Amino acid sequence: MDNDSDQAWHGHAPNSPLPAGRRRWPWFLLIVVVALVGAGGVYAWPEVAALVPAISHESSGGAMTTSDKEALPTLLAAQQKLEEDLAALDRSVADGQAQLKAITDQLAVLTSKVEELQHLPPPTARPPPVTAEAPRAPIAPTTPQPRKPPPRAVRPSGPVSTGGAPLNVAPGGMAR
Repeated sequence: MDNDSDQAWHGHAPNSPLPAGRRRWPWFLLIVVVALVGAGGVYAWPEVAALVPAISHESSGGAMTTSDKEALPTLLAAQQKLEEDLAALDRSVADGQAQLKAITDQLAVLTSKVEELQHLPPPTARPPPVTAEAPRAPIAPTTPQPRKPPPRAVRPSGPVSTGGAPLNVAPGGMAR
């Protein structure tokens, strides 16, 4: 019987579920959170102060001041101009998308044609196209020229020196 009521019955103080060191952390965390919230409130106060009059003005309902009534037509004209500008931009974006789609389709067609041409076998020699050409004058065949015989080398009669000049022949030697 380890019941808390049994311990109290026997005169013992009930044991706490957490030790004392672990019971301090939640309080410390609560203090840190409150400090951070306070610092955030001080930091954001100028923005909140500016919103309070705007919130109270909107909550007042249909009570408009004279300056609001004077500014209303200007604001409505500006709003209408902005709507027209947005419509023109939407049209131009739609036109651009249509042109882009057309270009993309053309590119796809051209790409498929290029791929077909790359996979085709090389073309065979095609006959020249038949076109009506102007008749040409026939070219006269050239007659062959008679060949000249090569010149004969002159043979010296008699002894020849080493330099190529003829030697004087002694009388009674070889006749010319």
